[in-house]
Amino acid sequence: MIKYIKASLILLTLTLIFTSCEKKQEVIEKKDLVKSVYVTIPKVNKDNEKRIFNALASSNNQIKLSFKVQGNLNYFKLKNGDEVKKGDLLAKLDSKPYELKVSQVRYALSEAKAALQNAKSIYDRTKKLYINQNASVSDIDNARANYNATKAKVNNVSKELEYVNLQLSYTKLYAPISGYISSKFVSENENIAIGTPIVLISDKLVDEVTVYLPESYINKIKKGDEVKVTFTSIDKKTFDGNISEISKFISKNSKTYLVIVKLKNSSPKIKSGMSADVSFSVLNQNKQQIFKVSSTSVLNDNKGYFVYILEKENNKYFIKRRNISIGKLDDEGFEVLSGLEENDLILKAGMSQVFENMEVVIGNKKELGL
Repeated sequence: MIKYIKASLILLTLTLIFTSCEKKQEVIEKKDLVKSVYVTIPKVNKDNEKRIFNALASSNNQIKLSFKVQGNLNYFKLKNGDEVKKGDLLAKLDSKPYELKVSQVRYALSEAKAALQNAKSIYDRTKKLYINQNASVSDIDNARANYNATKAKVNNVSKELEYVNLQLSYTKLYAPISGYISSKFVSENENIAIGTPIVLISDKLVDEVTVYLPESYINKIKKGDEVKVTFTSIDKKTFDGNISEISKFISKNSKTYLVIVKLKNSSPKIKSGMSADVSFSVLNQNKQQIFKVSSTSVLNDNKGYFVYILEKENNKYFIKRRNISIGKLDDEGFEVLSGLEENDLILKAGMSQVFENMEVVIGNKKELGL
């Protein structure tokens, strides 16, 4: 009897153990059925559309210099990038032809002055003779006319001398401002015509960049808009700037419009002609909130584009389809114009392994701070 009772107790104990293990296994298997997924939150585009265009640095004050007379360029030692000060001699033309002209006019002036002195003496004598009735009216008229004509000739030759001296001075080209040589257009010993560009001199402070925008974008910006300017040659440093000028005329060759950006704070490291990238931010005309979503999260079928999001019900997460309308695609993903909200949890990957209303758990809660 005692053996029978012991055997029954052992059997009951084993039955309870097996039953408990089966229940635990059921819980584990059920838990394993809830798939773990990774989600992301859409990036807010802040109603802005960003575009980057190449630009060139330019000085606020640039002067293209040329000679006002022609001649042979016999002195021009400057190089691009050279620093010059206001009043420095930049270039010279051969001055000998102009010096010869000055010499000739000076000689003509000395002759004219001698003739004037002689004409004045004759006029003075004729006046005395006329008073004493020893000269006729015709004599004094002729003497007066000769004197006046000679005096006029002296005035004309004097002005001619001023002009040839001025031409002689034009054979030397001086720096009108302090700055840097941005460009050279000619070389020493060339024959230079009047008005031929010789050199471009730029102010020391380079505080502008010029950029050309296509017609599809020009009406999206306005004067005063803030931009970011990055110079790759200056450790990729970014400067704040504002649009100061927008051309009203399109370039015939490139079909673009010139835009000038004024830097708020310049740097001595910025040199005229340096390349830069200008980032424009344009307010979305529809005033709607735009998001960026990874391209791997966006699906489409015969009903259109959609994403899978997670909705929380009774502390559990379930897969739901959300139809969206998309915009442009770039390296960051798709622009989502409508259909999403700022705190939506969007499935990042594995869309083929889930279905709508499927219960899931979030595998990257710590990453998202949930």
